This record gives sequence, C-alpha cells and structure tokens, in this order.
Amino acid sequence: MNKKTIHILIIFTVIAVNLFFGLPRIAQYTAVDETLWSYDRVPKFWRSIEKGNWRGTNLCDKPGIVLAMISGAGLPFIPDPRDYEELQFKPKTPEQLAMMSKIYFSLRLPVYLFTLASLFAFYFLIKRLLSEKIALLAVVFMGLSPILLGISLIVNTDAIIWILMPLTLLSFLIYQKEGNKKFLYLTGLLLGLGILNKFIANLLFPFLLALIFLKYILSDYEKTEDKIKYFKKSMRDYLMLVAIALLTIFVFYPSAWIKPKELLNTTIYSLALKKVWPFVVGAIVAFMADAFILKSFISRKICDFFSIHKTAFIRTLSFVILAVVAFVFFNTYSEMKFYDFEEILSAPKSDMPLSQEFPLNFSSAFYSLLFGLTPLVSAMFTLAIILLIKIKRAEITKDNSLIYAFSLLLFIFIYYLGNSISNISSTVRYQIVNYPIASIIAAIGLSELIGLSILKKYFSGIKFYFLVFFIVAISILSLFQTKPFFLAYSSKLLPEKFIVNLKDMGDGSWEISQYLNSLPNANQLVIWSDKKQVCEKFVGRCKTGFNYKDLANFKFDYIVASTSGKKETTSRAFRSNSPFYTTVGAVDVKKLYSPNEFYDFKININNKESDFIKVVNPATIPIN
Repeated sequence: MNKKTIHILIIFTVIAVNLFFGLPRIAQYTAVDETLWSYDRVPKFWRSIEKGNWRGTNLCDKPGIVLAMISGAGLPFIPDPRDYEELQFKPKTPEQLAMMSKIYFSLRLPVYLFTLASLFAFYFLIKRLLSEKIALLAVVFMGLSPILLGISLIVNTDAIIWILMPLTLLSFLIYQKEGNKKFLYLTGLLLGLGILNKFIANLLFPFLLALIFLKYILSDYEKTEDKIKYFKKSMRDYLMLVAIALLTIFVFYPSAWIKPKELLNTTIYSLALKKVWPFVVGAIVAFMADAFILKSFISRKICDFFSIHKTAFIRTLSFVILAVVAFVFFNTYSEMKFYDFEEILSAPKSDMPLSQEFPLNFSSAFYSLLFGLTPLVSAMFTLAIILLIKIKRAEITKDNSLIYAFSLLLFIFIYYLGNSISNISSTVRYQIVNYPIASIIAAIGLSELIGLSILKKYFSGIKFYFLVFFIVAISILSLFQTKPFFLAYSSKLLPEKFIVNLKDMGDGSWEISQYLNSLPNANQLVIWSDKKQVCEKFVGRCKTGFNYKDLANFKFDYIVASTSGKKETTSRAFRSNSPFYTTVGAVDVKKLYSPNEFYDFKININNKESDFIKVVNPATIPIN
C-alpha cells in the first residue's frame, strides 16, 4: 500500500471517528444564538434570493452569508422554520418538539459535512506548504479536536470561520513560497468568503500585508534592485488579492448589487476595523506610495534593520510568547494567585482602563488556547515555540518548517494583541480560528521532535504510522471523556476546579429540558432558567431574564441554575426590588448555586463539579 493511500485512509478514519461522536449530537443540542440563524437569518436569505429581494440578503453585521448559503441546503427538507420561532418559550406538543429537532438537524448537517470536507483542503494546502507528515498530523489534531468538533455542530458563523481564515493564511504562504499566482487568486477568493461569513476575517488585510514585510526580513536580498523589485511585485500582487476579495464579496452578496456601500460595511466599516480603518487604509496607501514612487526607500530602511537581526527578532518574539505561556501555566497551577483568568473570560467585553485590562486579556487568551487543546497538542505547540527560540541564522530558509510556524505564531500573537487593545477577552468562541492554527504549529513541533537524530530511527517509514494511530487512539479517549459536551472541553492539564469555556454555548440545556419533559404534567409546569436554551426544548412554560412584565403573576415550579448563569443572576435577580425576588421569594442565592446540594437533577459538564447545570425546586431552598 503506497503512502498516498495510507494517508487517505487515515483521513477517512479521522472523519469516521468525528462522525461517530458528532452525528448523534446534531439533533440533541441547543446552542446560544442559534435560533437567530435557524428560525430567521438562513430562511430569510434564501427567501430573499427566491423573490429577488436583494436587499433582504443583508442579514446582520456578521454578515453570515457563507453560513446561510451552506446551511440553507437543508431548507427543502423541513417546513418554514418561522412557524416554530414563536414557540421557544411557550408550551409545545411532542410533535412540535420533534419537528424543531428536525429543523436543527437539517440546517446543521450541511454545516457539519462542510467542516469535515474541509479537512481534505487543509491536508492539501499544508502538504504543499510543508510536508505530507505535517499535513497528516495537523489533520488528525484538527479533525479530532473536541472544541473544533463542538463548534462544527451548530449553525453559527464560527463553525465556518475556523476553516476559511486558516485556509486563507495557508494559501498566501504557499503563494509566497512558490510565487504561484493560482494561490494568490485562491487567497483572494478565500479572504472574500471569510469576510462574507464573519467580519473578523478583515484582520487578514493588515496581517497579509505584514507577511510581505516578514518574508523580506527573513530573506537575504543583497542587491538594491532586487529589493525594489520584490516590494513592487509584492504590493502589486497584494492589490490584486484585495481586488479579488472585494469582487468575491460583491458577487456573492446580492445586497451589494443595489447598495455598493455594503462593500465598505463588510470591510473597513465592519466591527473588526471600524475604529482603526483610517490607520489600516493609511498604512496600505503609504506603503503603496513607497513601493511605486519612492522605490521602497522607507520599507527597505525599516526592514533591513530587522533583516540584519532576523535571528534575534525571531528568538525575542518567541521568547516573549513562551514567557506568557509559562506564566499562564504557573498562574493556573498556583490557584490563579496573580490573575483570575476565569473572572476575565466570564466578561469578554469590559469597560476597565486599557492599562489594567490589557495584560489580563492578553494572558487569559493563552489560557483559553493552551487548556482548550488536548495535552499532546498543547505540549507540541509549546515545543515549537521553544525550538524557535533556539533557531540559528543558517536555519532561516523557506524550506524550514519552523519559519512557517513562526508566521502562524505571529498571527496568534497579533490576534491577541488586537483583542487586548480593544478590551476584548479571547474566549473559546472569540478565538476559534486559533485552534486549527495552533494545531498546525503543534504538528510542526511534533515533526521536528521525531526528526531529531536520536529519535528519527524510531519513527521512520511505517513506524511513523504507529505514532499516528496512537495519536488517534488517545484523541478518541479525549472525545469519550468530554462526550457529549465537546465545546466545553477542558484539557486534563487543567486543574479540576477550573473551566476553559466560561461563556459556553448552552451545554447541558438539552439534557435539562429532557429531564423536565419527563416529569408528570410537564406541559403544565412553569420554570425560570438562567439559560434560555432550556426553554426551547421544554414542553411547559418557561421564563428567562429579569423583566417584571415577563415574571409578574407567575409561580415557578422549578428554577434552572448553571455555572455560566451564576454571575448575572446573582448580580441582578436577588436584589430586594427585583421582580425575580418578589416573584420567587427571598431564595438563598448561595444555596441556589451551590454545586453539590439543593437540586432535583444535576449535570456536571465534563464531570467537573465547578461546571454544572441543575434543576431546583425553590420550595426546598431555605429562605435567605
């Protein structure tokens, strides 16, 4: 059996394992914000296309067009989802519940299958850029990642963006390596689709420009003519890339056909660039003028300095990142003595001063990443950083995989930098694109490790595939341990009391609703839940939030309390003038959210007592 056949079989094995865990979960999950897409935006997009209502394809600020296109493949197999949207908080019949499950299954399945098919695209591009071994390892890491599996099961722009942004990066790096214009065009196409899916992809505009300068720094141009020629060609190709991306947006975004300003709304006026677009556009214009008018005088002066000190540049930046990684591990294992990462990540958008918030957001971003990866991937990711610190000048060539690891690591660094400056915490969802990128870096780290002279003989030839199947086996074990709450995964490296995904996507809500539905006269029960996702699959009457009109005149039979809902509920619901207080009574909030007492039914997410969702009879809790 030749190598190509073995690799294809392994990829299909990864897909089969992914399907084994993911397929049963598609209809048995209720996710945050998914109702907006399933009941409204996806049907609205295709309804607008059918009627020629091009303005109606403007769905939201995401803008979510690619998601709507893919998910919409399930619409012919279900009734109009709008007929079921109003039932979310109302009593439902078993037939209505079954149809709601079918709606979700039909709209989620195309998205899920798209994510699985993307593994072949990742393999092809990584193989082209790096090697077959690294490509195979990266696909195994990504395809069996609990968090990436979890995000792929829902109708949400994050389920697509984790594919499009990394593929865009890989395609551009291949273009830089080979000079093949096909990959420049592919980069523009992927970038346009990424922006059409979620505005965060706009960050690639400045980053791809930065990669042009990085390549110059890491190269050894000696003649001035060659330097001028490089910048002129690179800037010309960059303009071509931008033009293809904008053309892609225009072609696939009908709303832009009648309102061309939508091109600006999805790019420089988007949330990703809204505050900084003058600087981004100004920088691009300045560098273009420098390349075409000043013969790259300014660019050469700046980049030549870094090029002379390229080894120190790579080592220094890698050391800074490794220092942050070391601090994250130290702080976590010392009971978060210095920074409470959980507190930071539970409120992703803060109003604290930048000087106070920046170090908190920057370090907590690595917490979400390192403990959201499986232990092996996290270790190999860290190893790759260590190897970059030890890199020698002679090793800085386009054929060295570590150089591409540095480019990818630089993306993660800048991504965290941007979020931190914007006072945004990088939760699992807010940095979902970094998990596949970290997986590729980890694959490079592992490849470098088994390529060492003292280990090479143990992993050469067929022995390499024994390692691959070992990785598949331990990855399956991780999936079994976290099943079915894949998106709430926390590495075994993380102490038991801590959680990675503080802003979860509704994990446990479906299971709680099934328990409530099994109770006698469930359709006559009235509950309050700090997770609105419970309401959607509950047959009785369900209330959420703290609005007086919503809560007045109701006597709640049960309260659903969860770890993720604790902070908001305790700060708002139990004040003496709160409608929740006057409706339910002076419930002891500490006991309501006590993880190990006062509950009729409880689920520990991923078997962590610190991450729970439970059903409480308010009559059983002592009065405060």
